[in-house]
Amino acid sequence: MAVRHKVFKIFSGFVDDLEGVLAEIEISVRPGIPTFDVIGLCDSSIKECRGRVRAAVISAGFLMPGGHVTVNISPAYIKKSGTCCDLAVALGLLFVSEQLHAPRDSLIYAEGELSLTGDVRPTPGGSMRLRASCAKRFDYKLIPGGEEIAAGSACIDAMCVNTLFDAAAIFMEDDYRPQRFDPSMLSEVTPELPDISCVKGQEKAKRAILIAASGRHNLMLLGSPGCGKTMAAKLTSEIMPPLTDKEKCEICAINEIVSVGEEIKRPFRYIYPGITPGRILGSYKFQRPGECIMANNGILFADEICEFKPQLLDLLRIPMENGTVSIDNGEKSSVLKSSFIFIGAGNPCRCGNLFEPGKKCTCSPSVRKRYMSKLSGPFIDRIDLFTEMRAVDPKALSEVARNRADPEGAKMRELTVRASAMQKERFGEGVYNGNAPSVDSDILRAPSDVVDTAVRIATSDGYSARGFGRLLRVGRTIADIDGRADMNVADIMEAALYRRSVITG
Repeated sequence: MAVRHKVFKIFSGFVDDLEGVLAEIEISVRPGIPTFDVIGLCDSSIKECRGRVRAAVISAGFLMPGGHVTVNISPAYIKKSGTCCDLAVALGLLFVSEQLHAPRDSLIYAEGELSLTGDVRPTPGGSMRLRASCAKRFDYKLIPGGEEIAAGSACIDAMCVNTLFDAAAIFMEDDYRPQRFDPSMLSEVTPELPDISCVKGQEKAKRAILIAASGRHNLMLLGSPGCGKTMAAKLTSEIMPPLTDKEKCEICAINEIVSVGEEIKRPFRYIYPGITPGRILGSYKFQRPGECIMANNGILFADEICEFKPQLLDLLRIPMENGTVSIDNGEKSSVLKSSFIFIGAGNPCRCGNLFEPGKKCTCSPSVRKRYMSKLSGPFIDRIDLFTEMRAVDPKALSEVARNRADPEGAKMRELTVRASAMQKERFGEGVYNGNAPSVDSDILRAPSDVVDTAVRIATSDGYSARGFGRLLRVGRTIADIDGRADMNVADIMEAALYRRSVITG
């Protein structure tokens, strides 16, 4: 007489190469010596679910099925890691052993790590996995309590469970009550009132910061040590408009790979001269997004930029131009969004006193040239705005010490909000002057005299075609800040002031 071979199929997910993948889990039980095998190219973190599942099932008041248990996680040709499949495996064991019963032909999705006492815990990568789960229509979708932020960014219907027994009770009592999660549930951390004391008395720098934040333009801050370059870069982030729902979802998806339930706020990522290429772009080996990806919809700040190796800075050229990062591990490649404002800060020369009045720079012209030579021409060509900064004068220092709330900071944020609204109406959501794919004069509302002026400036100063386009884009942002539908010659003239620097000559 043939022995009945019981198999149950349930679904979960995992993160592969920074992308979510839907996993099909088959659990079979056959008579024989009690064993528990997990197959499907799984690493030790998944195979160790045997101990967690066994203890959680018993703690929840159920029995471990006898015989030979085999868990197969497909697709079997992809390497898998993580502990998010624990809940699905435990439920599958209860179904295949007929301790639980599900409606015929129902599709069940479950994810979460199990503790030895049966608690269900969220794991990193929830947003990516839940987005992948939308590829199939499930009758039941169970997620851990604490994964609400990830569910909101994925826009799904699901039910939160806190323990294995809670999940089992849904099927015992036929009590599935899914909740709708959407981006409106994602709340941004409210930024404090911007403190502009760091740019008191430095009108050009303050204006450049406003333009960069309003149109998503790359910015270079050059000045003596301690003059407030880092604080100015942070101010740029603080005056940017509130995040849109789409931006919240994108930020949440990346944050969830690194940490569960992290607060949603506009990214400000810091890179330093000793950083590795893997940390900048990302690594398949460690399944960690790079700083370029983490800075999406925010700011990537490079301090002491002239101390970076030229090869590291040149890695940023494609993300700065296209807003994407391509990661290749030799077997497959992925293209991830990486749209950020790049802000570089550094000294204008070796001693740092080139711009300081009343101080004599000790660097010779050849030393200055050699110091700035680490910044390649193609890299510099991708910077929209250059501005010098000087040491804060005594009057401004007193403002820094008092740290008084200044209504001008709120006014700057209002201007960036208005400028962003005009760009959304012009290009659609997610496209700004700084990353607009076209410099069509009709789209930018640039009359013929404005274009002629831009051509004359670009020709006399030796701009490339890219530099000419960036000149027009900065001029368009200046007009948006002023709330004007059409650009004028003064906008281009002002934009040209920020293209001439100690770097470009």
